[in-house]
Amino acid sequence: MQPLSSREIRERFLDYFEKMDHLKISASSIVPQNDPTLLFINSGMAPLKNYFLGKETPPSPRLANYQPCIRTKDIDDVGDRHHLTIFEMLGSWSIGDYYKEKACKLAYDLLVHELDFDPKRLYFTVYGGNDDLGIKPDTESIEAWKKCGVPEDHIVVLGEDNFWGPAGDHGPCGPCTEVFYDTGAEYGPEYKPGGHFDDVSRYIEIWNAGVFMELNKQKDGTFEPLPLKSVDTGSGLERLAMVMNGCDSVYETDLLAPLMAFSKELLGKNTDIQTERMISDHMRASIMILAEGVMPGNEGQGYIPRRLIRKCVAACISRGVKPNFNKHIQKTIEMLGDYYPQLKSAREAIIYNMEQEINEFVPIVENGLKKIEEELSTNSKSKELFPGHVAFELVTTHGLPLEVIKAELASKKIEFAEIEYNECYEAHRKASRVISRKSSVGADQERIELEFIEVADTEFTGYDSLETDSEILKIYRTEDEIYFATKETPFYGESGGQAGDIGTARTSTGELQIIDTMKVKNTHVHIAKIISGEIETGEKIELVVDGENRKASMRNHSATHLLHAALHEVIGKHAIQKGSMVTSERLRFDFQNPQAVSNEELIKVEALVNKWIMQNDSRTTKLCSYEEAIDNGAMALFGEKYDSDVRVIAFGKESVELCGGTHVGRTGDIGLFVITQETSVAKGIRRIEAVTGTEAVRVMQERTALLNAAAKELSTKPQEVPARIKDLRAEMKKKIKEASAKAAQNGSTDFIKEVKRDYEGFKLFAATLDADAKAVKEIGDNMINKGEVQLICLISKDDKGMKSFVWSNSDVKAGDFLKKILEPVAGRGGGRPNFAQGGAPDVNSGAQVLEFIESL
Repeated sequence: MQPLSSREIRERFLDYFEKMDHLKISASSIVPQNDPTLLFINSGMAPLKNYFLGKETPPSPRLANYQPCIRTKDIDDVGDRHHLTIFEMLGSWSIGDYYKEKACKLAYDLLVHELDFDPKRLYFTVYGGNDDLGIKPDTESIEAWKKCGVPEDHIVVLGEDNFWGPAGDHGPCGPCTEVFYDTGAEYGPEYKPGGHFDDVSRYIEIWNAGVFMELNKQKDGTFEPLPLKSVDTGSGLERLAMVMNGCDSVYETDLLAPLMAFSKELLGKNTDIQTERMISDHMRASIMILAEGVMPGNEGQGYIPRRLIRKCVAACISRGVKPNFNKHIQKTIEMLGDYYPQLKSAREAIIYNMEQEINEFVPIVENGLKKIEEELSTNSKSKELFPGHVAFELVTTHGLPLEVIKAELASKKIEFAEIEYNECYEAHRKASRVISRKSSVGADQERIELEFIEVADTEFTGYDSLETDSEILKIYRTEDEIYFATKETPFYGESGGQAGDIGTARTSTGELQIIDTMKVKNTHVHIAKIISGEIETGEKIELVVDGENRKASMRNHSATHLLHAALHEVIGKHAIQKGSMVTSERLRFDFQNPQAVSNEELIKVEALVNKWIMQNDSRTTKLCSYEEAIDNGAMALFGEKYDSDVRVIAFGKESVELCGGTHVGRTGDIGLFVITQETSVAKGIRRIEAVTGTEAVRVMQERTALLNAAAKELSTKPQEVPARIKDLRAEMKKKIKEASAKAAQNGSTDFIKEVKRDYEGFKLFAATLDADAKAVKEIGDNMINKGEVQLICLISKDDKGMKSFVWSNSDVKAGDFLKKILEPVAGRGGGRPNFAQGGAPDVNSGAQVLEFIESL
């Protein structure tokens, strides 16, 4: 089998399926669009779900693509040969077109004839049926593999692992067939027909060659054939690259090996392979998530990057290493930016949010680990069994995550009193009744949607009242939470960017804390924790929304409308909304704009919104047809689907939008509007974050305190701080320039990174350095005149990009060499045979140029 790079594997996979009449479609964002049941895209099929459900018509019955996926359920397994929290799925689909025989033939043909896999090392698993359920063995797939030339002893009949679905108690499902690669005898015993099939160590799954959606499980447990049969396949790119290149693990592939090198360098002498793998994987996943504009936080999507980043930070701190993941960021963008361009456009936002999270968490970890050492030094028994009550105090009082405590104790080979910890947690929960809002919707999304998809639409009464008496129509229970729908509800279900309401509910038999509300189509599903008693379907229930939380959400939602209108006024009508998030704490607004909004424009936008707030315009609400609303100038959101009758929210003449959310009665109720951040989300998409009301007052007070502190430090007045900083920067720039000139005059300087080698029979020297273009040229002139080397390449950078200079006193033409080394970074340049100069727009591409020179 010929080794192939990950780039080549992607291209061959897609080229093959395009040749087989599949339409190549673009990868979707890992943030689900219009799907409240998913935290992140977790499979190649997830963005295409509506095609399989018949809700939308696919652009072709045959599709193929590559898709990044986030899966955190196996987070504790990261560090073995092949588990990852983020991976790229190569997928192909047949929606009502070909079926099992064709799917198997395509998979075998691609693996054996296109990718040159040795068929003797391939094994194929199929579903063996279930007599109790009345489901027959998948003999059709067995025969399909045999037709491909697969011997019987390489076809493995398995049980439930080869039957997919349904996502809930009922719905579409079917058998699947998977392809495994034999990694060799050193990883375990060989499979013998009828014996154990080791799918953990020796045999590695490289392709789910077909999930065959052919059955529909009924509520009574019986199965009926589906009218439309489809095929869903998926192959993990990392695993393919692993076996095709003879790697021991996915971490040795070109997708992860560079990150592994950075992790090893970062950890130094205290490194170990599992921690290197954990950091490499978690950083790659966090970087992809941050590139989509997801900010680290304590709930929802933000909780995932926070957890991943903080695990990496804790691993560094516990080893006495300063956490710095900038190399991981730059390399990930370099390797994947061509496929996922949002990485490139969000570079600065990724770095900023990573640094913010690190700076916030480092003191927490340092203090927490210090507390652990204090406990171990003062209590000798703790060295044998670390007390659960001490760990609980570290979590609740000092903010140290439990998994960090466990990891630290494990590294010291100290056992942890987990039972005592759980008892402390339970006692605390019962005593305080403080219930976390974070729910497990993401853990069981498909099941929840299927449970409530057929429940009658909910009548929403929350526009006029925060309390309603209703009747429970449906209940679904999980281990931690209870989900229920009612005939009517005042609870707003998360939609249109606005977070779901929280509050309380009570029946004659039970009391609940509602921690979130979601929507499944037009059914409002309440997510709750039982406080006391129990509830049953058909019971009367009293529903009460948390008024303060709702008011805060309303302030932020109405402010979002005013922000949208102000952006149209200040930067233009092209600033259409591309997404939003409104919670009780803050608002986030994404909009179309080719470049960053300048500080002057942000000041104007903020001032205009506050002007409209002070006008205290009343809100008007109108129900009308969609056509009438648009004719009257209401703004509709691009890509949003509307019913024939719509709700129009207006604040004076300034803001008129179609919206189903909840809003303040007058703009004055918003209080104050403060913009906290403006960043890039993706190419051509900007994001503004802001706060209102009391949170806006707090932010302004904090900013004033910081400004006064800066003025004091600079020995100047607050209003003169910018001018003073400008003077200091000019003075520093002058000193740097003088130092660079001095270094050039002496013919020496401190190079950041160097490459020394022979090239086509001549001595080559290449390096990166911090100096302006004039100083770099003088340094190079001095070096080439000394005659110690015949070919020189010096690289620097400025505000406009990376700059490169080449000198040649050899048969190698400087201009030709420059063009060659700039090609990998999309750079340009030219010059004479003895001197050439050029550059590239990416200011950080110098390192890549040096690596390319080293590889020539």
